[in-house]
Amino acid sequence: MIAAAFRVMWLSLVRDRAALTMAFVLPTVIFAIFAAIFSGAIGDRIRIHLGLADLAGTATTQRLVTALEAEPSLRIARLDVADEAAAIRAVRRGEVDVALVLRSDLAAPADTDKGSAAASQPVLLIESPSRALATPIALGELQRALNDALPDVVLSRIVADVERSGKIGPDERAFLDEAFAEQRAKKEPFSFTRLVETRTTASGRGNERVSYYAGAIAAVFLLFAAMQGALSLVDEREGGLADRLAAGPGGLPVIVLGKFLFLLGQGVVQAGLIFSAAALLHGVDVSGHWIGWLVTSILVSAMAAGLALAACSLSATRQQAHLAATFGVLLLSAVGGSMVPRFLMPPWLQQAGWLTPNAWAIEAYQAALGEGAAAALPAWGVLAALAAVGLGVAVGVVGRRTV
Repeated sequence: MIAAAFRVMWLSLVRDRAALTMAFVLPTVIFAIFAAIFSGAIGDRIRIHLGLADLAGTATTQRLVTALEAEPSLRIARLDVADEAAAIRAVRRGEVDVALVLRSDLAAPADTDKGSAAASQPVLLIESPSRALATPIALGELQRALNDALPDVVLSRIVADVERSGKIGPDERAFLDEAFAEQRAKKEPFSFTRLVETRTTASGRGNERVSYYAGAIAAVFLLFAAMQGALSLVDEREGGLADRLAAGPGGLPVIVLGKFLFLLGQGVVQAGLIFSAAALLHGVDVSGHWIGWLVTSILVSAMAAGLALAACSLSATRQQAHLAATFGVLLLSAVGGSMVPRFLMPPWLQQAGWLTPNAWAIEAYQAALGEGAAAALPAWGVLAALAAVGLGVAVGVVGRRTV
């Protein structure tokens, strides 16, 4: 009997070519993708997308731009902007992970009592809460570029600190030690720390960093839940119930529409619970753009329902549908940024992420909660198209099977 049971299961797997492929080929593909994601998200393998705007155009800022562009660990994008506000908008829209705006001469003496912020802090770093890890990386690369390519600039600012201390001694070393000791005693920052000003794109209404992960988790779990619900299509077909339902008014297409509406409603409730927990535990605020959040949740739920019904209607067996519900959703979620933020992935995977529904769901939540409905329109359009195509495929496939 042991041998018979083994033979039955082996034959059922071999005869189902799609399930056989997903069982033995798909795990290798998923491993390769996960290895690329996680190996590229640690250490010196991270290559952040750094936006660079040289508004000053001085000799020192041009030297810094050249040094940063030669750094292999950065992907530099020259921002064609006229002011700081335009650079902030570029970071908020996700065109770059973080931006550096060079707004005055780096070698100009720093005066904390007079002049504008641009004069005392010639470098402006613009960060996004959803890509906060990019900030320390950018600061580290900036410091390394200054030390390696512009040591004279760094030294000139240190000398300026010494000169402002007003100390004069016969021994140069003792003079420098005493000057820096006084600077530390006053708890005044040295000029290098004042070289950079950090500004965030956060609106200040809530914890926008956590809101990214709320949207990412909502995308993956809505897909998982929709796939589990859509498996009833396969169960009804294999159990013979689909034949009886096809004889009813409207046939199976009406049944598919009913399932779609149920999964849509279920998804909105699930998204509401996730964001409610984010609001209660982490202070995420959706009240400022609650209409945008609601529209996004409806479209993400519709996308998940449509794709799940399409996948299950196309699956010949329950094993195929189950593998699509697990491996398929896992693969889409990994590449789409639901597990690891996409800016930490290799560049080719970042671009591949736009082919997944998860990336567009995250983008929709980020845009709707950060800037409002107008910024979310492109992502909404993609989600609506995916929902319509998925539902259309599901209705078409079950309709043909009843003919």
